[in-house]
Amino acid sequence: MYDSATAHREETDQYILTTNGQSAARRRLRERLRRWGRYRFVVPLKRSRHSPDYIARSVSSGLFWAMTPTIGVQMAMVMAHWLLVQKFWPRMDFSVVQSMAWTWVTNFLTMIPVYYMFYVTGQLFLGHFNDLTGYQGFVDLWNRSFGSGGAGAGMAGWWENLWHQAQVIFVGWGVPMLVGCVPYAIVSAWLGYRWSLKLVTGHRRNVAHRRMARAHDEVDDGAHGGA
Repeated sequence: MYDSATAHREETDQYILTTNGQSAARRRLRERLRRWGRYRFVVPLKRSRHSPDYIARSVSSGLFWAMTPTIGVQMAMVMAHWLLVQKFWPRMDFSVVQSMAWTWVTNFLTMIPVYYMFYVTGQLFLGHFNDLTGYQGFVDLWNRSFGSGGAGAGMAGWWENLWHQAQVIFVGWGVPMLVGCVPYAIVSAWLGYRWSLKLVTGHRRNVAHRRMARAHDEVDDGAHGGA
């Protein structure tokens, strides 16, 4: 007999299956993102043949520009930075390719929350405590500022939208955003330098230890074989 208790059990079982399926899908997505991040960001550092300090400067530069309101032109900013370093401070050289890759820590998907973080921080630093916009208000203002112009208009539309975005950011919200991004850019650059320096140094030390152990084993095998 099909009663309410049976129906409730079936609903509960279905809910559990759905929840488990969603949890498994989230785990798979996290694992794919972790693998993607590792192969895009970590593996190239370990495979690089440059000095650890050179690699760390590359990561530091990329993270500095990643944490500025320049999404869309970050790689151009890295290139300009690299050219200045080549001209005036050649001893502080870094990999422009690796630095550009690390700018993608922030991107068009994370742009609005990151810019909001800069904006609020800048307003607080400037003492504008009564002029703080909530996140949803910031999103609505952003959407009203940009609308859907440029969509489907090809490269010309993309450049037009990028120019309009730059005007809104640097003319409308420029001072709070520029002030607010400073601590994030500096701290991210410093942490990126320290982390990557430790990562590369530790990796090379481990590789050297493994090679020494392998060579020691080969010597021992040769001595035993000769005996």
